[in-house]
Formats: sequence, C-alpha cells, structure tokens
Amino acid sequence: MDRTEAETVAILPGFPIEDYLQSAGNGWNGETCAGYRRALCELARSLVGQGPPTPAAVQAWRQDLERRGYRPRSINSRLAAANGYFRWCGRYDLLLHYVPPTRAALPALTRPEYLRLLCAARSGGQQQLYLLVKLFALTGLPLQCLPGVTPAVVQAGGGTLPCRGQPFALQLPGCLQQELLAYIARQGITAGPVFLSRSGRPINRSNLCRKLQELCRAAHVPEEKGNPRSLRALYQATRDELAARAEQLLRQSYHDLLEAEQAAAGWQTSA
Repeated sequence: MDRTEAETVAILPGFPIEDYLQSAGNGWNGETCAGYRRALCELARSLVGQGPPTPAAVQAWRQDLERRGYRPRSINSRLAAANGYFRWCGRYDLLLHYVPPTRAALPALTRPEYLRLLCAARSGGQQQLYLLVKLFALTGLPLQCLPGVTPAVVQAGGGTLPCRGQPFALQLPGCLQQELLAYIARQGITAGPVFLSRSGRPINRSNLCRKLQELCRAAHVPEEKGNPRSLRALYQATRDELAARAEQLLRQSYHDLLEAEQAAAGWQTSA
C-alpha cells in the first residue's frame, strides 16, 4: 500500500495512519517512515472485518507474525510502529510486548584454548588484553560493568557493581588482583576505570571483539570464540563442572562415612 492509499486508512476510527506519521515522524528518515507505513497498513489489513481493535485482536496479529517465521528483529520493528501509533491514539491497552531476541549458541571455549589466548597476549606484549581476557574468564564480569572496575575496587578485591539496574558481585581471585594492582601502578591510574582505550574513552565492544579475534588467530583458537560472552561462558561452565565434582565427592564421602559407621556399630544382618 503506497502513501496515497495509506492516507485514507485508519486502524482506529478517526486516527488515519498518515496523520500519525506526519505528526510523530519529524526527524525520521524516509526509510523509517516507509517501514512504519507498511507495518501499520499490514496491521490494518489483518483487522478488516473484525470491528474495533481489541487487545486480543492485535495480539493475534503479533502471534501470526511469529507463526509465519519472521525473525524477532523484524517482528519488533513492526511492533514498534504499532505501539507508537497506539500511544498517539491514547490506546495504551493495545500496546504489544516485544519478542525477546534469540541468541545463537556460542561455540564453547575450552580452558586449554583460554590458556593459549593468555600466552599469545603475553607473548605479544598486550598486557591490557591479557588482563581483560583473564578478568572475563575468571569472574564472569559483564562487559557493561567494566567501567566500574576502578583502583579502589581492585584494591578491595572486588565489590558490588551496577549492571543494567541489578547489582553484580565482583570477586577478584588473588592472582588476578595482584596482576591488576601491578598494572594500575605501572599505568599511574589513581581513579576512574582501570580499562580505557588509547583515547581515554570506555572500551568499545566492537573494538574489543576485533582485538580478541586477532588474538584468537595468533593463539590458533577459532575466531568465533573471541568475545566476552565466550569468556564469561567459560567461567560459568568451569564453576558448574567444579560444583558437580564437589557434589560427587560429597556423596562418596558420605557413603564412606556411613559404611564405616555400619562396620563399627551396625546391627548384624546375616543369619
């Protein structure tokens, strides 16, 4: 449906789609306006013959998009157009929840591969990258929390850092703490984030991933494992494996204890 046709279409009576786009679209580029127009006209067509829109009707449209195999990003762009229109109309009861993005499973980074990354960074004199690899892999630190790693936090051996509205409890292993303290002293860092780019800005995710991928090539590790998420996943996998071993040892130790007590004080069961 082109712009001329859209001028007469309204999802809600008295609220033409084109009026909404002209009212709310200041600052939007032509591609955004066209995309919103297509999405809203698509929604309007799905509601033909159903009477005034209801929450159930617009929810059915959202579900139909999922059934038809649209990706979350494509669905959410349509939902953004619909939600903007409904807010403009004052119909907050029709707002739709966005589809959570799906993340492809990352290939697992092994501890031997992690050690190769450390050795490659050390051989290349990349101390900051070495420490970042170690920090993510030994603490599970989210990248968003990195600016919160300050000299005071390192000196204290950890702390509670804000992370997307929720606290993250950082605990630095002793070996990593000592390396960080030495790095801070050599760099003359007295306050603020320990890790900054050469320009003094917070480390950018894309640049960090690029450096990690370069490090992977030097360490003969698959490049797709060169990202903070893979390092954090290694942290969690290692903890899960150690917890499983500890649970197994606990069960075996408890079994051995009971067997020893039975031998010492158990009731004779044989005839």
